[in-house]
Amino acid sequence: MPDPLKIWYVAGQRLCNLKCPYCVSTGEWAKSNRYDWKNPADRNTFAAVVEWIAARPQPVEVRLGSLGEPFASPFFLQKAGWLTQQPGVRYVELLSNGSLLKQRLPKLEPQANLGKLSLWLTWHEDQLPLEKFIEGAVLAQEEYGCFVVVNVLLFDSHDTTGIQRARAAARAAGLRFNVDLGYDPTAPSESFDHTGDPARAVPAMRDGDVLSTVAECGGDAALTQAALTALSSPLGRPCRAGHDYLFIDIHGQVYRCSRYAALERAPLGSVLDTGFELPLRTERWAPCEAASGCCNKEDFLNLQLAAPLRSRDVPSLGWTNA
Repeated sequence: MPDPLKIWYVAGQRLCNLKCPYCVSTGEWAKSNRYDWKNPADRNTFAAVVEWIAARPQPVEVRLGSLGEPFASPFFLQKAGWLTQQPGVRYVELLSNGSLLKQRLPKLEPQANLGKLSLWLTWHEDQLPLEKFIEGAVLAQEEYGCFVVVNVLLFDSHDTTGIQRARAAARAAGLRFNVDLGYDPTAPSESFDHTGDPARAVPAMRDGDVLSTVAECGGDAALTQAALTALSSPLGRPCRAGHDYLFIDIHGQVYRCSRYAALERAPLGSVLDTGFELPLRTERWAPCEAASGCCNKEDFLNLQLAAPLRSRDVPSLGWTNA
């Protein structure tokens, strides 16, 4: 059997039921508290890309992202559920705030293979009670057989009380737990394009030893170190993105990774073009050409330096068995 193709697709679904002040969905990629899709073309693009993914000749592993909250969108869920039922799809991973799981999963079950659904659930302190969040995560894992990761964001190295609460609650409930670095929402497009200084984008780095803080919070310091290296100096480092991993943006454009998409570097074509043939690279490793700013784990976990972090195959583009 050929190696699976890992795909991270960010769709133009925008509706979100939370109002997090640190949300990085801004500008052209902004979420909305009012509408689901900015225009009908966005919805049509989403449907076309999902069908293209399902038609790949090799097995695929998909992180199906959105700009908002996927469980707030019936159409998004319908297509995600359909994708889990396709034979070549090994799993479909959704990124969610976890607030709507108890309402939506029972409705999704008849039209999906929930055993192939992976949920990366980020708890947003001050936006959702932790008890409600954990209840939804446990329901997804225990009742529906989903692969569940409880994720938290580290912004302030001096104040980790909320993260410690989430860690204790997740472990008590038998849930996987992960700590991600929180980013300054003004940084991704302007602040660290060429500075090579990850502290410009990572608030937690400005006031403490972020590696030690992550470890004390129950996160993976090695994963965090890989993130900091990718932020500051990916240039020239061997990466397999473009070989068995790719990124698709909200317009259906294909790139080897999301950093290349942000830089508009070396597009591979559009899924929406008739007869589009995916030009995957034959060689496994190729040097990264981005000077800095590789900030998404979906991307930087493809760097050769991060290969030891994935000790075994799991149904997630972000979980590393920490």
